Order: sequence, then C-alpha cells, then structure tokens
Amino acid sequence: MNARRRIATLSAAIVTVLGVSLGTAGCGLGANASSGSSSTSNSSPVNIGVIYPKTGQYAEYGQMFQRGFDLAVAQVNANGGVKGRKLGLKYFDTQSDPKQDAAVAPKLVADKSIVAVVGDYASAASSAASPTFQAAGLVHYGFTNSALTFTDTGDHIWTPAIGIDTLQKANANIVAKKAKKISVVYIENDWGKQAFEFFKAQAAKNGTQIVYSSSYLADSTDLSPILIPARDAKPDAVVDLGYGPDGALVVNTLRDKLGFTGPFFGGQEVPEFFEIAGKNAEGTIITGNFSATGTKDKKAQRFVKDFKAKYGENPGSFEVRAYQAITDLAYAANKTEPTRAGIQKALQTVTDFPLYEGNGGTFKFDQKTRRAANIKPILEIARDGKFEQYNE
Repeated sequence: MNARRRIATLSAAIVTVLGVSLGTAGCGLGANASSGSSSTSNSSPVNIGVIYPKTGQYAEYGQMFQRGFDLAVAQVNANGGVKGRKLGLKYFDTQSDPKQDAAVAPKLVADKSIVAVVGDYASAASSAASPTFQAAGLVHYGFTNSALTFTDTGDHIWTPAIGIDTLQKANANIVAKKAKKISVVYIENDWGKQAFEFFKAQAAKNGTQIVYSSSYLADSTDLSPILIPARDAKPDAVVDLGYGPDGALVVNTLRDKLGFTGPFFGGQEVPEFFEIAGKNAEGTIITGNFSATGTKDKKAQRFVKDFKAKYGENPGSFEVRAYQAITDLAYAANKTEPTRAGIQKALQTVTDFPLYEGNGGTFKFDQKTRRAANIKPILEIARDGKFEQYNE
C-alpha cells in the first residue's frame, strides 16, 4: 500500500472514530440497514448485527461483504422474511481492529432486536468480541474466520468457514505438484502463524523442502529485505500466506525488483490484488471456496445470475461468504424462531443448510468444533485479471 493510500486510510479511520464518539456507531450504515429500533414486537424487523471493516486497511473486504449481505437480505424479504417479519441489518464499522471489536460488542448485546452477529473479517478481531457475545448468549457467526481457535470461546461461537488446517493442506498439496524446494513468507499475525505451521506440517509429509521462511508485518511497504534471501535460496517456487494487498506486494517485489520468474502461490480473490499486481498476478494459484464460472450447483448458479444482475459483475469468494452467512441465519430463524435462543437451537439441530460455496449441496455443523462439517476447498488460478477454478 503506497504512502498516499495510507494517508487516505488514516483519514477515513479518524472520521470513523469521530463518528463513533458522536454516537453513530450503532446506526445502520448499509442501504438495507434497519431503523435502529430495539422493539421485538411481531411487526418489528428481525435484525442481524454486522461487525465489519467499512473503512481502514481492510475496507475492500467490507465493501465486498456488504454487497453479499444486502443481496441476501433483499432476497430473504422478497421470499417472506423470517416468520413473516422483515429481516434487517445493523452495521458497525470496526475496521477489523480487535480494540474496536471489543468496544462495540456491548452495543450489539444491548440491542434486543439483534438476534445474531456476523463478522468480523479477521479472526483476531472477531475473537476480541466473542467473549462479550458468549456471555450474553448471542450467536457470533464468524463467516470468514478460518483460525481453528476462533470457536474456543464457547458454545455460541460458530463459523461455516473452512478451517485453516484444511485450506493449508490443500495449498501444500498443490505446491508439492509444482515444486520440490520452496521459500515461504507469511503475514505476522495469529492467522499467518497458524497458516504457516499447518502448511509446514503438510509440506514435510509431502517431502517438499522449505529452504527459507520469514514473516512480515501487515503494514509493510518494502519486503525486499526478506524476499532477497527468499530468492537467493534458489527455490523452485515462492509461497505467500497472507491477504490480497500484501500478496500483491510480495509478487511485485519478486517479479519487478528481484527478477524471480518461478511459480508464485499467494494473494486472494479480491480486486485490489489484481489492481496492484497487474500482469504479475497471472498464473498465481490459491485455495478458495467458490468459483462463479466453475460452480455446477443450480442454486449457486442462480445466486451468480442474481448478483450479476444487481451489481454488473460476477461475485467472488468473499461476496458469496457474506451472502451465505445471512441466508444461513435466516434459514435458522425460519426453522425455529427469530430469537437469540432460536438461532442457537437451529445451529445445534439443523442438518440441511443450503450451501452456495464449494460444490454446493447442503451442510451441517460439527457440534464439537462448531465449524461446518462438510465444506471443501477448491483451487483457483489467476487468468486475465480474475481467478477461475483450477482443475489439475
């Protein structure tokens, strides 16, 4: 991320903090947000609280989430809502920062119209809010939180996200088919550390030699100091375990500054990755959970059609995850009742949640881990400025 962009991001963060201090943090920020009423009468909306990065370093993810959220709400309400009541969203901008998540959590708990909470983007941020939701008996649905420790807080913490262990096993397996010796760099946070440990374990099983490894800070602007030795270790490929923007910085440094021409594995299915990496993104392989052009599931294809009609382009993995999260909770409310207790009961008992990710079908939760029991990752490859499903 360049200096000008960081200044803009900081300015947005200051505006957000000022907004919170004026008491606006609890107000709906999205087009389909509810009015903020805490009424729970049969005519009032059933609300889902959303903690997400509308501004800040991860704002691009928040924008993708909101498109999936809003489409899901519109469709749920067009199909009768939840037990005849309208579904609404109450957005809270946290910048996916653990301190902000922890601070805003009590506001969601106090709003009795909120029957469940979705978010945040980063597992560390989500986990900072989870204890408050757990203590209040409010379901926390971390729909992108692949860190295995996310659900450790208690029985009201759930996630349909594919576990980081499963993702990194698939990642290491495809890398092993392309390279014998690799350099690995990873983002310096809890997620990155876990990702590296799971990747390293599977690489060892596959006989893949890691000739160099290093972490890097999420806000790094120059990765040359760690990527020069990564190149000089003479790997067959370089693997990055991180997010979209930093993945672009890694591959740009390797290609444009260091002359590395071997295979690269890293980045994420976000527009910013392609905007920053440009032609350097071509051929990158990642593990993912959805392909708009590759899915053969009828309801997933219908979702793609509806999304494209509304937004003018195909959805990616993060849009479908957000859409999935809202449809999951609406389905849960209709199976039981649109209350906090009803949502919890449904996640404990329902075995046929409609699945839009992976290969479609339905899914259920493993009651011990409170993670989706049967969603599998797919492989994706960057071609012509977008990711598409990769079939070996």
